[in-house]
Amino acid sequence: MRVPNDLPDDNSGASSPPLDMEAEADLARCGALKHFWYVACLSTELTKAQPLARTIFGTHVVLFRDHHGQAVALYDRCLHRHARLSAGRVCNGRLGCPYHGWVYDGTGRCVEIPSLGPTQHGQGLSAEARACAGLKRTPSEVGQVKRFATLEQDGLVYVFMGDAPGRALCPAFRIPYWDAPDWCIYYMVTHFPNGVTHLVENFMDVPHTVFVHHGWFRKRTQQHVPAVVTRCAGSVCVTYKQDRDVLTGLGRLLNPWGEAMAHTDRFSIPNITRVDYTFGSRSGFVITSQCTPIAALESLVYTAISYRLPVDLPIHLLTRLLRPLIKWYTTQVIRQDVDIMRVQRDGLLNRPGDATFVSTEADLPHTDIETYRAWLLAGAVGDGPPDVEREIVMWI
Repeated sequence: MRVPNDLPDDNSGASSPPLDMEAEADLARCGALKHFWYVACLSTELTKAQPLARTIFGTHVVLFRDHHGQAVALYDRCLHRHARLSAGRVCNGRLGCPYHGWVYDGTGRCVEIPSLGPTQHGQGLSAEARACAGLKRTPSEVGQVKRFATLEQDGLVYVFMGDAPGRALCPAFRIPYWDAPDWCIYYMVTHFPNGVTHLVENFMDVPHTVFVHHGWFRKRTQQHVPAVVTRCAGSVCVTYKQDRDVLTGLGRLLNPWGEAMAHTDRFSIPNITRVDYTFGSRSGFVITSQCTPIAALESLVYTAISYRLPVDLPIHLLTRLLRPLIKWYTTQVIRQDVDIMRVQRDGLLNRPGDATFVSTEADLPHTDIETYRAWLLAGAVGDGPPDVEREIVMWI
């Protein structure tokens, strides 16, 4: 559906719903936001020797690999005296509590209690005495720790925080060009002092680049940039009509011959952004970020950097020669975003609970994102925000 520029559609204007940042990051109050797959760690971070602690939607989770090498995610609390299991050890694919050594398998079942000895059952008390005192006789009577569904693909371990992965509102995100032989890909994991909605807006935002990343990414030139903003089927896509736009820094390496640049930004519910820069037919740069909520103003972001350079060299040579330089550059740019997100967080904390923003035409993608996030927070009832396409103009 296309709406004329002079006729506002519902939920598409500058007055987007106020954000409830606390609820967005609370598993009990986040509505349909929990019905998606969230990145918990890189595959390389999860070894067979050590458990890994994560906090997702304010919930402590422990990850480890079972005896098959499969990723397991459990509620990070021992059934015995509630010690954090992530402080324990993994042995033969089973997780031992650091306090009294209670052992859990990959399903979360308690399979060993050291204090019960070789027989693994209570011997001193009668059944009547145990029942009177509320005591368990064997590990099998203890029960099991809550388990969360996991999925491993494209070098990432995903966790589903809802009750049934079959209720997932969409599949886990696939990394662009993951299997393409002529593309190089690496991950960056960044702790951000801000919430998911603010982060995805930042990653989709062009106007801030001339201030936060001045000289690193763009310079302010007062260019007139028309763009099309399309809200459709759980995504917000911005297509920029500015093929002569110029990226500084890494842009010179990716586009040494000054070919026309195609630039699109895309948000996909609930937490994914994809930024594509294409230079002619031979070169490209794609930044995809997935945000995992820790708390209201704290997130862990997994960014995949995919790039293809306009030179005819073997892929392994490209990786060896240029990856350190490109990774150093992208690290500096992300650190600048971390700093500005901290500045925004400090402003938000100045009036806790007040996240109603004032927006202009360049912020239309943000208001669309907030509309989707608010719909998910409310439980994703009905068909969701209507599809709509609009033309805007911004100056950068």
